[in-house]
Amino acid sequence: MLQSDVLAIVYNFFGPYQLARLAATTQLAKKNGWRVVGIEYASRWLFHPWERKPLPPELELHTLFPHKAIHEVGRVDLFRGMWSRLHDLQPIALALSHVKCPAMIAAMAWGRLKKRIIVNLADSKHDDSPRYYAKEWLKRQVYGRVFDAALVSGTLSKDYIHHLGIPLQKIFRGCDVVDNRYFSRQAEWARENADRLREQYRLPKNYFLAVSGFIEKKNISRLLQAYAQYADKLRENAWALVICGSGLLESRLKEEARQLSLQQVHFTGYQQIDTLPFYYGLSRVFIIPSSHSEQWGLVVNEAMASGLPVLVSKACGCAPDLVQDGVNGFTFDPRDVEGLVRLMLKISSGAVDLGAMGEASRKVIAGWSLETYAQNLFKAVEAGLTRK
Repeated sequence: MLQSDVLAIVYNFFGPYQLARLAATTQLAKKNGWRVVGIEYASRWLFHPWERKPLPPELELHTLFPHKAIHEVGRVDLFRGMWSRLHDLQPIALALSHVKCPAMIAAMAWGRLKKRIIVNLADSKHDDSPRYYAKEWLKRQVYGRVFDAALVSGTLSKDYIHHLGIPLQKIFRGCDVVDNRYFSRQAEWARENADRLREQYRLPKNYFLAVSGFIEKKNISRLLQAYAQYADKLRENAWALVICGSGLLESRLKEEARQLSLQQVHFTGYQQIDTLPFYYGLSRVFIIPSSHSEQWGLVVNEAMASGLPVLVSKACGCAPDLVQDGVNGFTFDPRDVEGLVRLMLKISSGAVDLGAMGEASRKVIAGWSLETYAQNLFKAVEAGLTRK
C-alpha cells in the first residue's frame, strides 16, 4: 500500500444521503487507519434543492467549484478540476458514481494511470434505460478494464454490473442506503406529537404518502388516476393522498388533480430532511409508482425506516430486495392503474395489519444501513487489491 491510505468517495453533489454515508465511512476508517475524503463538483445541484448545514469537523469534503451550481461548470473545467484535486490528495482508492460525467472520466483515467484501486458505486439495472448492443459492448470493455470492484444497490444492479464485466466475488451490496436511525427517531417523535404537527402542517388523519420529484419517470400522473378511482369508490371514507415534492411537471400535475376533482390530494412542496420524517411518521402507508427507469428508490428506505407499510412499483430497483409481498407491503405493475386501486382499497379496508407490516419494514431495512455501506465499501476496496 501507499504510505498515505486515502479513500476518495466521489459524487456529483453531497446531499443528506451522501453526507450520512461519508460520515459512516469516516467513522469506520478511523479504526483501520484510513483517511476518507469526499469530493463533489459544485456547491449546488438544482435537481435536488437540498439545504446544507455546516459540516461536523471530522468530515473532509472537497468542493471543486465552490459557490457554483453543477450546471454552471463547463465540461473541460470539471475534468481539469478533478484531475488536479486527485493529484493533490493522492488517494490509494477511489469510489466513483455517475461515470458518464467528465469529472468521473478524469477520476477513472487518473486512477488507472496511477494504478489505484477503483470501486464503482452503482445502482443501474438492465431496464432503467434503452440498451444498445454496440454501447453495451463498449461499456463492457471499459468496466472490465477500469473497475476493480463494485458497491451496488441490490440484486438487479448486481446482475447488471456483473454483466458489464466485474466478477461476482468483487461485487458488494449497500450502495443505496439512508440514515435509518434518523428517520426512525424523527418519525416516532412525530407520532408522539401528532395533534400539534397535523395542525401545523395541515395534514389529514389518514393518508397515503408519496415523496417524489415531479418528472416523467416518477409516474405521479398514474398515481393521481388511481387515487381518483379509489376515492370515487369510498367517497367520504377514502383516505387522503399527500404528495411531497417539486419539479418540472408540478403545474401539470396540479392541473390534473384539479380536473379530476381530487379535493383530498395535498401537494406540500419540496421537503427538506428536517421536516420530511414528520410526513412519514403521520402517514399510514407509503406509495412509490415509478416507471422502469427508477434505479432504486431511496424514499422506500426512508419510509421503511419510519415504520411504514410500502406499496412499491415493480419497476423500482429496490423491489426485489426490500418488499416482501404481504409481509411489509405489496408490489404492483406501474402501468396497471386498476391494480393499484385494488391495493389501496385493501390497505385502507382494515383487513391488513398495518402495524405488523410497519414493524416488518423496520426489520427488513435494518440490513440496509449506513454501516452496511461503510463495511461493504471497504470490502470492495480490499477485493480490488487482489488485482494489484
